[in-house]
Amino acid sequence: MAAAMSCAPVQAADTNVTANAAIVRPNTLIKTDDLNFGTLVSGPTGGTVTVNPVTNARSSGGGVTLVGTTAQRATFQGTGGIFLITVSGSTSVTLARIGGGAPNMTASLVRAASTSGGGIALLGATLLPSGVQTYYIGGTLTVPANQPAGDYSGTFTLTVNYL
Repeated sequence: MAAAMSCAPVQAADTNVTANAAIVRPNTLIKTDDLNFGTLVSGPTGGTVTVNPVTNARSSGGGVTLVGTTAQRATFQGTGGIFLITVSGSTSVTLARIGGGAPNMTASLVRAASTSGGGIALLGATLLPSGVQTYYIGGTLTVPANQPAGDYSGTFTLTVNYL
């Protein structure tokens, strides 16, 4: 017993621990993929690159040559228990060369939607079942002749109103 009494007292330590949760509120819009026109070569004549919002297919016209397969449509997920939505936002986006020193390029944007119930429909005011809706954005990028090499980027807005 004397040996037990001479031992140092037991130490206790406390620490704070974090618990996390993510709650998605009804009427939420989340971007899951960016619009990417991919890698291309600008020729001696101007041309276009198109990413189809419904099929995600990429095509070109005029003096543009497609390189690789990195293109993709933009994808957004929207949630809501309301049956009527309207979708609006940018109809075009300007892409500027990162670092500057080149003319900007402009892309016209096209919106499409797929509901949790399946099927693809062009948007305006659309009746949808409650749950998750997926919105796709594609477009056509106009590429000037002999556009300087570089990475180009721009931003646009998508607005979903749940009525």
